Amino acid sequence: MIGPVLRALRPSIYGNFVWRHVEPLMAMLFDKPSTPSLDQAIILVSPCLRWDEDHINHNRVTRWSTAALATLAVQDTEEVGQSVADTLWRIASVDTLRQHIPVGIWLWSSEQTFIPSTWHGRNLRSQKVICEFRELGDIEVLKSYLLSAWLEWRLLEDSAFAETCASIREDFNGIGMGQHREELGKRLDHVLGQLDQGPKYLERLRPGLHFNGRYIEMTKDQYRELKRVLLEVDEAMQILTRMSSRFIIPSDLLTSVDTHRIPLDVHV
Repeated sequence: MIGPVLRALRPSIYGNFVWRHVEPLMAMLFDKPSTPSLDQAIILVSPCLRWDEDHINHNRVTRWSTAALATLAVQDTEEVGQSVADTLWRIASVDTLRQHIPVGIWLWSSEQTFIPSTWHGRNLRSQKVICEFRELGDIEVLKSYLLSAWLEWRLLEDSAFAETCASIREDFNGIGMGQHREELGKRLDHVLGQLDQGPKYLERLRPGLHFNGRYIEMTKDQYRELKRVLLEVDEAMQILTRMSSRFIIPSDLLTSVDTHRIPLDVHV
């Protein structure tokens, strides 16, 4: 019954007097032993709960992650996927909780195009947060973060935009990074395609937000520039690959790591 109840409450769930009494009961689900039905209930209720430092700790994040991965493995429906995506970005927007999100959740998110129904992660587009993801040293998590964050169609601040360009040039510049660059390029094309549909289309997907033509054009300019930087890196790697194929390098001088990541010092 949790699904129908939440659908009935959701239109006025935040600040709703009834919900203030219901939420503590819903939160108690996290303390119960795992079962398939309970895990699904946790996933459906999670977007409606408060995820902040004053109300939860990392144990709830761990319990949610376990329930999410278990439920997605057997019931990867649109409703479940949307709930997981919404909750992921609510958790990720809290500095002290972000580090407890497992890699498996990020890998799942990189393959999705769910748009958060209510965006709670505006601070996730800051230079500080981009730097934090880069410093993790996990290219899969960094890629998943970028793929998901770009879905919000929002204009980046200058510092965050510059950091994103630097990440593309420095983190995705190896010859072995071709697949990752391809995925980033496809996501940029997807977002640009949505922006091309205009304000009315975007507002239908994100009720409550308003997009004027000027803002959309500025946002498109940013995404086009990200695509240009990505193509620049990709072209440089193709040149480097062609150059390296002309030489015979003794196998004992070239390790598997060298072939995977060759630093990019050439800009086209």
